[in-house]
Amino acid sequence: MMETLKSGIFSLHGFFVATAIILMILYAFYYMMRKNYDHVILMYITPAAVFFGFAGARLMYVTICDQLYVDAADKWRFTDGGYALFGAAAGVILTVIVFWLITKRKFRLLPVFDTLCAAAPAAIALGRLGSVFSQDCLGSFVEKEGLRFFPIAIFKQADGSYHYAVFFYEAVFCVILFFFIRYADKTIRRAGVSSFLFTSLYCSARAFLEGLREDSMRLGFVRINQVIAILAVIGLFVYICIRLFKRTKFKWKYLILYGAFTAAFVCAFFSEFYMYSESRAWNTVQILICCIIMAASCMIAGIEYLRNTSIKQDNNGKQTAKSRKKILQGKEK
Repeated sequence: MMETLKSGIFSLHGFFVATAIILMILYAFYYMMRKNYDHVILMYITPAAVFFGFAGARLMYVTICDQLYVDAADKWRFTDGGYALFGAAAGVILTVIVFWLITKRKFRLLPVFDTLCAAAPAAIALGRLGSVFSQDCLGSFVEKEGLRFFPIAIFKQADGSYHYAVFFYEAVFCVILFFFIRYADKTIRRAGVSSFLFTSLYCSARAFLEGLREDSMRLGFVRINQVIAILAVIGLFVYICIRLFKRTKFKWKYLILYGAFTAAFVCAFFSEFYMYSESRAWNTVQILICCIIMAASCMIAGIEYLRNTSIKQDNNGKQTAKSRKKILQGKEK
């Protein structure tokens, strides 16, 4: 039955992915209208974003997994599966930037990225649940019989054994992230909040979860998606720190924060390649702790930046009010 679903015209995994894309588009329109953004921009971008998102996802997969294809024509058989989530993200981001340049920068990029990042967790969660039918995004073999049940593990028909259901862990995390971003966005009400939270938290979690998968895309011994996720977190952290240092004077707590992030990254790097431990379980725990520290450091830096910029804006607002009051008093005299 499972093979029929996978090889037939109707694919349940494909149905979940298609539904996830529709859900993301609908929520994106809702988000833009709730924020009073120009949702007409989304109408122009959506068709191209869907097309280039699929193209980017397929291109990244067939490029990295080139050894899986004997005939070059097989790379164009989209029904056989083989898509990369980060490739889809790259295609969508490129579409938005190109449209922004074509329209001569007539709209702001950050609200558009906030919209996409606010909707993405729900779409990823729904799409990952489709892995129940395609049986991908799985972890290693489950040795303990007491853990051989869903949602901890899932039976893989290809080898007749139970594997950890990594796809379900990611789906649960994305659902939590979706509501957390929604809450934070309503509470803080600052442009960039959704983009910052999604990039820092999802990429940190993805870096850990990718290490649990047995079917990761690899170049040699390197997991490509894990590297991309880590680089995204590092880039965001460095960017926020630079902005923070420009806004405030040097403080020792910033140096401690930077040191904690760097130490966590180095420890995670060594743990991923098992350089000083023979226990995979202990290495996994170490990587989880390191990813949490990296995400927390990034969040703290973002909160500090938000707090300092809010204080500066408030001070500017008070000065403006005082200057206006003086002008009005001068006119009355």
